[in-house]
Amino acid sequence: MKRSRLAATGAAVLATLMFASACVQKPAATDTPAPTKPAMQVLTEAADKTKGQSFKYTLAYGEILTGSGTRDDKGNATRDITVKTGANGLSIVAKIMNIVGDRIFAKLDLGAFGAAVPGLGNVGDRWMVVNGSKLNPNSLSASLVPTPDSSTVDSFVKGVVTAENVSATEVKGTVDLTKGATPVALPASEMAKLTPEQKVVAFTATLDSQGRMVKTVVNMPAVAGYPAAPLTTTYSDFGSAITITMPPEYQSVDAPETIYLLLP
Repeated sequence: MKRSRLAATGAAVLATLMFASACVQKPAATDTPAPTKPAMQVLTEAADKTKGQSFKYTLAYGEILTGSGTRDDKGNATRDITVKTGANGLSIVAKIMNIVGDRIFAKLDLGAFGAAVPGLGNVGDRWMVVNGSKLNPNSLSASLVPTPDSSTVDSFVKGVVTAENVSATEVKGTVDLTKGATPVALPASEMAKLTPEQKVVAFTATLDSQGRMVKTVVNMPAVAGYPAAPLTTTYSDFGSAITITMPPEYQSVDAPETIYLLLP
């Protein structure tokens, strides 16, 4: 009898424990917790955290343009870029340096077409000193030359129209291309041809654990000879030691006049 009572008591305790365990809700598995701040504030703070800092970046515009570059804390910028211009089969590989004060230096590799450009063969491996005032602002050159603000996070955020948090590290929304800069500088005359609906496009931004923007994907419309395609930019090495200085005089030469005709 005593053993029977002990067994019954043990069974009752076990049942009670099992019932209590079943009543305790286990926390649901979650990904990174959602941010508590409004998405626009998240983006503004992301821009503030990188404003005035040096950084490195990469970019890809569909299948027509790829590149990488740097920007120092003084606003000087470099860019290595490859552009496929389409039907004529010409690919432009360029190294461009834009020193604050509109001092532009460039190296161009036009492949087999290079030999046909008068004056270009005499440049060799030296930097060409490009007169910015001679470049047509409505030309291909506008997308090649990195302007001091064209790649910064804060310049991009200035154009954001709507934003919503997807997670603690992702924000999506829309950006007005006429109000915010993209790494590919687009001629104002071409931008003016877009309808109001075409100027405002979707974007997705990715943040790192410190809330800094490390990637943007902008769904670009067809504009300035580029097809409708995503423009992807990545940012890294914020605040790193990046020094950009002008090439010494013996390594540079005035760009031949044919360069300004080549990039009309």
